[in-house]
Amino acid sequence: MKPRMQTSAVAVCALAFWFMAFWMVGSSVAQQQPPGQQPSECLDCHRQRNLNANEGILSSQRFCYNCHQDPGSHGDFRASKVSFQVKPEYFLKSPHRFVACIQCHTSVAQSPHRSLSGVQCSGCHSQISGSPGTHAEHQRVRCEACHTDSPFVKLDVANNEVKLSHTNAKQVPISLAEHKVADVTREDFCTKCHVPNNQVGAPTMVLPSKSFVCIACHYSPMSIGNPVFLLAIIVALMGIVATVIFWFRAGVQGETTSVHKKIQLGSEVVWSKVFSREIFSILKTVFFDILLQRRILANGVSRWLIHSLIFYSFFARFALSILTLYLQKFSPEGEWTLTLINKDSSFVATFNDLTGVFILVGVVWAMVRRFITKPEYVSTQEQDTAALVIIGLVALSGFMLEGMRFVMGQIPPQITLSAFAGYVMSRLFSIMNVGWESIFGYMWYIHALLWALFIAYLPFGKLKHIFTTPLSLLLNYKKA
Repeated sequence: MKPRMQTSAVAVCALAFWFMAFWMVGSSVAQQQPPGQQPSECLDCHRQRNLNANEGILSSQRFCYNCHQDPGSHGDFRASKVSFQVKPEYFLKSPHRFVACIQCHTSVAQSPHRSLSGVQCSGCHSQISGSPGTHAEHQRVRCEACHTDSPFVKLDVANNEVKLSHTNAKQVPISLAEHKVADVTREDFCTKCHVPNNQVGAPTMVLPSKSFVCIACHYSPMSIGNPVFLLAIIVALMGIVATVIFWFRAGVQGETTSVHKKIQLGSEVVWSKVFSREIFSILKTVFFDILLQRRILANGVSRWLIHSLIFYSFFARFALSILTLYLQKFSPEGEWTLTLINKDSSFVATFNDLTGVFILVGVVWAMVRRFITKPEYVSTQEQDTAALVIIGLVALSGFMLEGMRFVMGQIPPQITLSAFAGYVMSRLFSIMNVGWESIFGYMWYIHALLWALFIAYLPFGKLKHIFTTPLSLLLNYKKA
């Protein structure tokens, strides 16, 4: 082929390629929605910095500073101008000084230049990290409401959220561009919300965290909590020690004098049974006589039903609490974890109220049998009555707390209906013109004191059968 023909062929091919490329780009642009109908992502055109390196982070920050460092940078809010100026000298003192702006403000890199979802903390921080007990109680509170050093917060009833307010107490728009992080170690840290006449539905009292002894019914952190729980634990331990000393006064396999020898012989018996073929017989006793309550059923169906309503409800709540604690430890951001920690999730709310109602039904049924119907085979003792009263009041006060929380927090019915017993309580409380924010704290302490009394009373009253009966059945499994 001659050189002139080769040149012409190349030119024709280049022209055809250019025409096809132009047609493809043009058709793609024609299919896009107009800018006014769909936000345009900035990073579709602008190069993303390498946010895995400090240089890229600082470069990304500098890109935002091009506008936000200007004192004239502002936005319009309620016909007022609000400053959007970010001063580097303040931001460099922040713990987020090596974090790119778009790593927190994830939805702001678009046109129009407006955040759709607000600041997002969960990209770096676990939702229940640091203090799981505290965070679990504040599931509907956005992180920045507590951790930003602004005293103004509000309750967004429509979204069931407590969030930062863009206005002060006089409804004057304020700037939130200072990026000051709150000092969580300050004694008055919680008084942003927990004060009289607050607008977010929070109790006026700053209440302590739950104790690990609360795990029998609730997910709880592994801490002592209020000193009243420490006192209850000490009293319970004293009772357990006294009970063990009383047991060892008797002989163990012929040994009647040496406590050390008794412990040695008793330990040998236990371990010899565990690591032998008899372990299967022991497990059979555990399943039928302890878990299925076979011996109680043999004494009457109604007695078994009463005992099962209380026993299985506590057992189920304890099992769920242990599962939640395990998931929080090993999968803090898992879907199951966040569902189980949230007491207002439909499953947890229904589960807690159902088991709570079962406990109350069992207690009331037992009281009716003891004081009204009085069957001949039912003996009523003060220890039995005390145990039933404590358990019943614990369950009842729990429902009252739930109802108060629904009312003062203005939690919408689509959430509260799952907690059916608490919902009924909230409807009753809502017709009373009472400041539940002030009463809630006192009711919380009543509930806590009742449970502390239950813990302290365990080794002394008939409630100690929770431990002694299974132990007796295991030691005498052949007779059982």
